[in-house]
Amino acid sequence: MRQHISCTRCGSTQVISTEAHDAWDEISCTECGEFIDTYGHWEDSRSPNYLIQLLDRSRTLTLQMARVAQPSNDSEHRWRA
Repeated sequence: MRQHISCTRCGSTQVISTEAHDAWDEISCTECGEFIDTYGHWEDSRSPNYLIQLLDRSRTLTLQMARVAQPSNDSEHRWRA
């Protein structure tokens, strides 16, 4: 499969083939030589399961941050008799 990938440093676009490479092989820019990604991570990030995992992790993190941000009732208020 051939896909387009762009460099974050110089902005050039190149076509890569993901079929004949190992997962740990690097994808580097042909113009400036900047490391872009590995073939394994590139393929994983384009799969639907990766997007669902990313959404689930961001939702979990949002819920954890909301719980931490809520003040506890015991330490905030002092009751007077």
